[in-house]
Amino acid sequence: MKKKNPKDISPTGKQAYKVSNSNSEWILFHNNFSLCSRKVRVCLEEYKVDYHPIHVHILETKDSENLTADFLRINPKATVPVLLHKNYPIYESHEQIEYLTNLYSNDSNASEFINEWNKRGSLIGDDPIEGIRDYAGNCVALLTQPLFIAMLKKINFSKFLKYFVNHPSKFRAFNFTLYKILGFSVFRTNSPHQKIALKAIKHLNIHFSDLNNHLEAKKWIAGDTFSLADITWMVILHRLEELQLIDKLLMNKENLKKYYTSLKERKSFTESILKFNHPSVEMGINQLKKEILTNKHLKSFYSSI
Repeated sequence: MKKKNPKDISPTGKQAYKVSNSNSEWILFHNNFSLCSRKVRVCLEEYKVDYHPIHVHILETKDSENLTADFLRINPKATVPVLLHKNYPIYESHEQIEYLTNLYSNDSNASEFINEWNKRGSLIGDDPIEGIRDYAGNCVALLTQPLFIAMLKKINFSKFLKYFVNHPSKFRAFNFTLYKILGFSVFRTNSPHQKIALKAIKHLNIHFSDLNNHLEAKKWIAGDTFSLADITWMVILHRLEELQLIDKLLMNKENLKKYYTSLKERKSFTESILKFNHPSVEMGINQLKKEILTNKHLKSFYSSI
């Protein structure tokens, strides 16, 4: 397959070119830690789609398979997940689950209303900071930094040099290298990272308040029927639980608390999130719990939320 230039990629939807010669109808290139990968796995489970999963290690899970020549031929932006339908790629996770819903849903859940809630909970764009007012997923991406740092602590620095040199997004590569060098001190009082994270908290609280109000007398976002929008918010809420932020952010939001409990009771939550756990994630969460109690910078940041 000819390697694609990022400029050749259509900004939306299924691409017009093939990136594989597989006989599988559906292939998902994913990572166990990736928030967006989790979202698409849940969607595939909800619709009972028979797919071939291919795990792609990223730096957080101790390797950078997403920077290999083989994967860059699949996605020159080096990001996961990538969903292939008959070898045609779809690159954005919110578009992947919209695409699946359009194929497999027979009800009104694929409405513009549901798509808007799906998009609001998604990570949109290459720079999360730019979209925090509009997208809760962008806020959560910025708040995941403490867990990134905890997971990256035990990764050899030589892997960071390779990552920095080879990753197509130098912004992302620079930030990860910075996390490795400075650790949790990036969250010192009044630091740029702390200010950005607190701004993300402010906007996430607005998103959550709106969702909490919307869920009044409703079980799911669409009412009585589970939809693709619920999938997006499922993975966001679970990530905040991993970050030890869920109790703070759901305080006095009773509808949202009840909603998250219902989400965790779904089979897809167990089959597509919990069963795909990774040792690096477990290690990172345990390390983060310790650091919140002992690291002065992190302790100050969490107490300010």
